[in-house]
Order: sequence, then structure tokens, then C-alpha cells
Amino acid sequence: ALRVALEDPSAAVRQLAVSALWEEDSSDLLERFEALLEQDASEDVRAQAAAALEPYVARAAQGELDEAEADRLRDILLAATSPNEPLAVQRRALEALGPLGSDPQVRNLITEFYESDEQGLRCSALYAMGRSLQSEWMPDILAELENDEAELRYEAARAAGALGSQDALHGLLAAARDEDAEVRHAAIAAMGQIGGRGGARALERLADDADEADFELIESTIEDVNSLLEPFSSA
Repeated sequence: ALRVALEDPSAAVRQLAVSALWEEDSSDLLERFEALLEQDASEDVRAQAAAALEPYVARAAQGELDEAEADRLRDILLAATSPNEPLAVQRRALEALGPLGSDPQVRNLITEFYESDEQGLRCSALYAMGRSLQSEWMPDILAELENDEAELRYEAARAAGALGSQDALHGLLAAARDEDAEVRHAAIAAMGQIGGRGGARALERLADDADEADFELIESTIEDVNSLLEPFSSA
């Protein structure tokens, strides 16, 4: 039914169908999402299609896609980051390219977006930094945890969690006390992603003086981290 909805006359229906299919990664959908990104009349549908291509990019980065398919996917997304494209399409395309962050052209694009005066592009660059799994971006990510703009602090927290480095825990602990609830929750989730004994200790410190509104999330995250540590503790 969702595949049929990709051809619906309503752009809103097509967009929702793409969004609902984001966990699918079959080859037929790869081609359909690429076609929507390149050809759909709706900017929103094209942006959603770009976002839906990220799982395929992750597979390409792991060598799980045919080389010709991977090259075509990369080229289509790179073309969609052009300044001539709508901002939403540019953003989602760069974000989707994140797992290919070791590719020099993608790395240069991340830098270009990050140095932009457009806040939205900078947010997308931070997202891509995290998905790239390249530790070279950590200084920039940590710096953005202290940005005046909550949207950038939020994306920096998510990126720090995606990179999974214990070096980010100090900055995330501060971000988990941010005045903005979304930033706090992103930082707490990131500390859980990083995990390990360092992550557990940082979350326990946070729980000591956490607001009631955040305490339940912190406790749940601590439980998740400790559940992963238990097999090592009993070994």
C-alpha cells in the first residue's frame, strides 16, 4: 500500500509514504527514492526522498551495495546539494551523505555547509559529521555544544552521541543541564549512546541534581547503559 502511495497525486501523501518506508532497504525502493529525489515536482517530497536514501548510503559505506549502484547513489545525492536546489533538499541530501564522510568530496561539502552563514546548513553539517564516524570533527562538535543557538547545540549533542567518543562526555554533561529541554534530552540520549562505564558515571552524576522533568529519562538511560555493561561485569 505504501509503495502504491508513492505514485499518489497528492504531494502530502507521497511524502508520508516515503517517510513511512524509511526502514525498508530493498533495491526497488532505492531506485524509486532516487527517481523521486531527481524528478518529483514537490520540494517536500524530494527532501523526504533524500532523507530516505541515508540507509542505502550507510550500506554503500559498508561495501554492501553493488559498486555501480553505490556510485550512482552518491552522484545523485551530491547533485542534490547544489546551491541551485531548495534549501530543504540540500540539507537532507548532505545529511544522507554523512556515512560517506571519509570521501574527500563529501568531507569538503560538510566543511562548506558548516562554514555557511545559513544556520540550517550548519545544522545539517553537524548531523553529517556525526554520521561520518570521523573523529576529526569532534573539536567542531564540542565547540557547537556551547553555541548561542539551541538548534546548533541540539545537533551537536546528537552528533557527539553518534561519534561515540568518551571525550565528549564532559561537554555533554554540561549540555544535559541546558536551559532548552530538547538540547538536554539530546545530550542525555548521546551519553547513553556513548555508554561504557564513563557514560554510566556521567549519567549518575547528572541524576544527583536533575530536574524532575528529566529524571525519568536519565534513569531509563542509565538502566540501558548498565544492561550492556552487565555481561562484562559478570565475565
